[in-house]
Amino acid sequence: MQTPAAPPLFDSAYLAKLEQLYLLSKRRFRGDQHADRKSRQIGSSLEFADYRTYSLGDDLRSVDWNIYGRLDRLFVKLFEHEQDLHIHFLVDASSSMLWRPAPPGKGNPGRITKFDQARRIAASLAYIGLANLDRVDIHWFSSGLTGSMGLARGKGQFHEIMEFLQKPPQESRPTGLLASFRMFTQSIRRRGVVFILSDLFDPAGYEEALSLLRYHQFEVQIIQVLDPAELDPEAAGDFRLVEPEANATLELTVNEGLLASYRKEINSFLEGLTRFGMERGFGVMQASTAIPFEDLVLRVLRDGILLK
Repeated sequence: MQTPAAPPLFDSAYLAKLEQLYLLSKRRFRGDQHADRKSRQIGSSLEFADYRTYSLGDDLRSVDWNIYGRLDRLFVKLFEHEQDLHIHFLVDASSSMLWRPAPPGKGNPGRITKFDQARRIAASLAYIGLANLDRVDIHWFSSGLTGSMGLARGKGQFHEIMEFLQKPPQESRPTGLLASFRMFTQSIRRRGVVFILSDLFDPAGYEEALSLLRYHQFEVQIIQVLDPAELDPEAAGDFRLVEPEANATLELTVNEGLLASYRKEINSFLEGLTRFGMERGFGVMQASTAIPFEDLVLRVLRDGILLK
């Protein structure tokens, strides 16, 4: 497999816009160090959160003596810690992610592949995490995990993110969501947020694999990357189709009836994923290769409440 084109270097104006955002987490995770987000873990910080009744052994410096003077009762002040979040990006590097509707040629630049779109989105979201002092890691997967960058923290590590994303796996493999996510949960002990960037085209389905992440108490955000030609194909006539992951071919005649059946199936697939995610508290977003990744990050994902 030829190495796909590297994600573009982001200009300073785009990075400045990213720094105004932060990745939202619906849940609270125990953090290691100070970061630009709030966790309800109790500790000494600058922002007051709540009170509780004094217990023997509590630090007397945390007692609110003003309340004691009014109520003659001891209450301890609780504070919100600012803590870092562990954010993992699982980027699908399988064969189906390299598909494009037509090869680029003279007068036809073509759309970028789903894989390139996924890398651009991952780089943007990773920068937001680094800018907010979260810990960020990126993992390739296909039939299993095929590489991980290692945790990075701080904007100074963004060059490592870019270098890693420019060196994808060289071997083209089919999609194996369950095997990949099982390897991930076995290797990652600290819970956090997992962003999945994939088309989710796995013949075995996605339900068991996503449920595994939920069982291991990860917060799951799904960014399904698709090409418009996969959602609404228009071509008709005689075709020889090649399935990239199984390396299988199929010759068929495409007519309006077949196209209508296909659209019904793909819509059912997308609706099922959305319903599956809503029932389990997953975030589910679609990312089209026809939309510039800057718009996806700054507008679409923010409107979808993945960013703020």
